[in-house]
Amino acid sequence: MKNIYRSIALLVILLSGCATNVAPINKPDVSIVKVNEVQKKIASCVAEVNQSEDAKYVDEHILVLTDKSPNAKELFNSSDKIASDQAAVLKRFKESTLKCRVIANELPSPALVAVYTNFYINIDAVYKDLIDKRITIGVANQERSMRIQYAKERWAQILKAEKGSS
Repeated sequence: MKNIYRSIALLVILLSGCATNVAPINKPDVSIVKVNEVQKKIASCVAEVNQSEDAKYVDEHILVLTDKSPNAKELFNSSDKIASDQAAVLKRFKESTLKCRVIANELPSPALVAVYTNFYINIDAVYKDLIDKRITIGVANQERSMRIQYAKERWAQILKAEKGSS
């Protein structure tokens, strides 16, 4: 974070004392490279977690985690509440995702980190409501899907705004 502020301060100093036609350092490209790098690390971690037996069980019986979820339609329409043994598996699955969540802190933008942080807070609330039997499996899947979509939209807005301000 200090490096970002130092870079901005240096850029301001250079630009304020220089009236030449020299192009400024293209800082946004470096940031996009870093964003892409961090997203790949997160995706790799999630893919690894999704190979676990707990994740496979969750994907098949509780929450649609992957595009290849075998029972996606049934899970989105389920009126069942989670069973105790399913809740135990879901809790273990959530714990296994924690190592992936911290990777988001490596993002070069506090606003992008906030998108992930907010997403995880909202997803955890869905998991808690499901485990506490306040919502059905179907409602949990619908809410999870909406929160994923919202996070993607928010992510795109922030990236667009940050590109536009460069």
